[in-house]
Formats: sequence, structure tokens, C-alpha cells
Amino acid sequence: MNAPAGTITLQQAARLLMISDERVRQLSKAGYFQPIAHGRYPLVAVVQGYFKYRDDRREKAEQVASSPLTDAKLAAIERRMAREDRHLITMDEALQAYDHAAEIYVESLQGLPAQMTRNPAERRRLDAIVAIDIARLKRDLTIGRHRLVTGQDDPSMKEDDQ
Repeated sequence: MNAPAGTITLQQAARLLMISDERVRQLSKAGYFQPIAHGRYPLVAVVQGYFKYRDDRREKAEQVASSPLTDAKLAAIERRMAREDRHLITMDEALQAYDHAAEIYVESLQGLPAQMTRNPAERRRLDAIVAIDIARLKRDLTIGRHRLVTGQDDPSMKEDDQ
């Protein structure tokens, strides 16, 4: 039996493409190439169809790789790695550091009058000055803490209010 020129059998197509006979049938059913006779396929159509199938598969994989869920998972992995490398800290850690620094600063200011004088009248005067500055500082630190937590200003805490 003479085969039409430029055609190959199902088995030849499978060997050419390095896939199974069943996979050739699946690709044919999926419309990537069509047989011209029972068990015979056009050689050019088989090769072009297989390239089209590979391109479609690669494009689909790229779409999946850039899906919102995949992007979210990648971002979560990057954040976890940044935390492990200590390039990123949690909000709780940031707040603890902020509160600790604020506490040390306020305590330092509170001890300043005692370090400056032993004169009771002068010390009371300095205590009053420091108390006013500490009140302003605590207000400003509260505003700063709110900004740290929310990323925005608290309208009830105006910096201009004194």
C-alpha cells in the first residue's frame, strides 16, 4: 500500500515527537493536527501542531505563574525570608522597640533636674519645665505610635494643639 507523500504513521509521529502513541491521539483529538487517513498524519501538520501545543502549554504556565494567588504566595514567602534575615520585623517588634526607646527617653528627662541641682527651689522650677516637655513629648510619641500602627495621622491628635 502506498502512503501519500509527506505523511507519517501514528507510531512514526510518536517517535518523531518523543511522546507516546496515546499522547499523539490526544493531541489530534484536541485539534492540534488531524489525520488525513486512518492512522496517517501530515508530517508538517504534526510538527507544527506539536509546536503550537508546546507554546500553548508554556503560555498557560506563565499565566498561572502570574496569577494573583501565586503573586500573593510569593510575596508571603519574600516577607518570611526578610523576617528570617532580619531585614523586616513584625509590627509587635517595632512597637516594642518604639515603646522601649520612648520610655528610656522620658525617664532620662525626668532625672535631669536632680542631676542639675540640689537647690529645692531651682529643682522644682526645672521639674515644672521638664514636666511640660515630657507631656508634649508623650503626646508626640503617642501620635508617632499611631502613625506607626496605622500608617496615617489620627485626626483627633493634631500636632498643632498644645
